Amino acid sequence: MKQLPTPHQVMRKGYAAVRSARSRLDSLVLVPPSPDDWPRVAADHLSLLDGRTLNVCVTVPDDLTAASASLVLGGGSSPVVIPLTLVQRGDGRVEARGTSVVDLLENVRADSPPVPAGMRRFLLEAGQWRLSVVFTDVRGQERRFALAAAPRLMPDGPTLPEPVRADGTYCRVIASSTGRAYLSLGRDHAEAEIVSVDIGWSQITLRGRLVNSPAEACSGDVELIRRNGKVSRTLPATWQGDVFTCTVHTADFGASGSKEQIWDVRLRRPRGRSLKLCRRRTDVRSPGDVFRMPNRLLTADDGTALRINPYYTPVGSLAFRAALIPSGS
Repeated sequence: MKQLPTPHQVMRKGYAAVRSARSRLDSLVLVPPSPDDWPRVAADHLSLLDGRTLNVCVTVPDDLTAASASLVLGGGSSPVVIPLTLVQRGDGRVEARGTSVVDLLENVRADSPPVPAGMRRFLLEAGQWRLSVVFTDVRGQERRFALAAAPRLMPDGPTLPEPVRADGTYCRVIASSTGRAYLSLGRDHAEAEIVSVDIGWSQITLRGRLVNSPAEACSGDVELIRRNGKVSRTLPATWQGDVFTCTVHTADFGASGSKEQIWDVRLRRPRGRSLKLCRRRTDVRSPGDVFRMPNRLLTADDGTALRINPYYTPVGSLAFRAALIPSGS
């Protein structure tokens, strides 16, 4: 007789399906077809491995003898042109390769990561930049091709090939409805990102950061919400700039009883919607499987003991499993 899956296995399988679907949607932007979507060439390789270093490799069409090549971002009167290097392969065909750094123009600061030696940085405004490749022959004649997106790297691997940036911005290689490759840059919505979870013997200290919010919006308290119930607890948070700290004690979980309860954690703001405390600004695809935290007994001054297990859900939200330990156990 075939054994039925446990509820936990069903949930994990469902989350995996959601992650896979979201990954496919993230790679597709529904923009109307552009008049220059054809002719086109397919990229052999096209990636942003660290969220800012653009790598491209395109095979030169057989009917062309190229003297130079370039990757063109955007169109109109002010495109961004990235030079490519022509390299002959062992089979006699020629490839156009290039590596450069792309950053969001509005996010450039004095403490921005340095550009590696020998590499150029290109500053782009937020939006979707369509990609083209231009080959120039020895007579100076140009042939322009729309660049078709390459297959996604590691679609289901443990890490994301295009990680979310810690500064709240993003840069992704996406595709239009016709398969045209685009570079998408911008800034995400406000998020409450977990920086650390320090588990002591009598308390847990949460440290987080409010991302993509102005200075005047950096305020609020942490809220514990019991799942599948109407019980909640509001815990004061102290702020230093966009970083907040909150201490969670045994009593904050109330009379949980000996049956394990699950509590979700949110940042309640005076203005704006509440935000889940998450760990998402990382290249880890499934934070719940990687960032594991131990079970611990928290003991209050009155001798009350609480079995606690902080953990991340498959999508990266912080939650607590908590249950009171009966006295005398």
